[in-house]
Amino acid sequence: MSQFMSGEDLRSWLGNLAQERTLIAPIRSDGLVLFGAVSRAEEIALDYDNTLLSPKGHLFPATDTLFTIERREGGIELVPASVEGEAAIFGIRPCDALGLRVLDRPFLAEPADALYQQRRARTALIGLSCHKASPECFCTSLGTGPDDPSNVDILLTGAGEGYIVQAVTERGKALLATAPLVEAEVTPPPAPSPTPVPTEDIAEVARRAFDVPYWARLADRCIHCNLCAYVCPVCYCFDIRDHSYMGRMERMRTWESCQSPGFSRIAGGYEPRDTKGARLRQRFYHKLLYMPEQFGVIGCTGCGRCVTSCPVNIDIREVISEMQRLGASSAS
Repeated sequence: MSQFMSGEDLRSWLGNLAQERTLIAPIRSDGLVLFGAVSRAEEIALDYDNTLLSPKGHLFPATDTLFTIERREGGIELVPASVEGEAAIFGIRPCDALGLRVLDRPFLAEPADALYQQRRARTALIGLSCHKASPECFCTSLGTGPDDPSNVDILLTGAGEGYIVQAVTERGKALLATAPLVEAEVTPPPAPSPTPVPTEDIAEVARRAFDVPYWARLADRCIHCNLCAYVCPVCYCFDIRDHSYMGRMERMRTWESCQSPGFSRIAGGYEPRDTKGARLRQRFYHKLLYMPEQFGVIGCTGCGRCVTSCPVNIDIREVISEMQRLGASSAS
């Protein structure tokens, strides 16, 4: 027997959640499916493959005010930004839930990022199993899968006219306390099977493929649009700028890409990655070598968004396969 919720009851429950807390869910906008705040369950899209962007931006916004400094009587006051209220993200796919778990490593390592920590603690994750695997998906090669409940509080799996409901954490059980659940004999559909990618020992392979000419050749195609970084659920490079207006100053954090020209420039103007090849290599090595070395996780979830978004068809699956070939050649 499984806990089951009809599609109509699901919308009713989500509508109630939206009245109690900020509810982030997939919505249709100008032909795209994106995560956004909803006030009514009717706004939520349920029939979609995956969203254009992951819900990363609701925990690590593209533009974020870290603190403000204001002139007041008697001096200057620094006011750090803070987060209020509870939130829930509905419809997060297992690959994107893994992405948030990966982001926890850099953002929650001491000293923890205060805003990310507050948002993470106040946000429940309601996952939705994938009903099919897109051609670009390879999540099973990165330690998750289309019906993986590991990184969510609740996992819903479409079955028949409703959803099998799995409470994964205590927070998930508390959220479901008011849900109209029934016990039913329901067989879940078979999970899709994404095409595998050879990620075995990728960190060691990357060490051996560092100096090969492949990176310069691949970079000839790159136009540094940074779309791959912006659609990625785990990229977390950022820039810091100060903006002042009428005696008030804000420190802003904005998304950046480690392969942008000038991103690695240091004092005195020295640029350690002064070629396109070195900057493009940095993106893949950050994911496949430096994150495993520093945080013990690969910086990729196999969502395939960078594959579909790249205007010059640089495909991380092909890069990984080529690194395996080059690494094997260097070892022989």
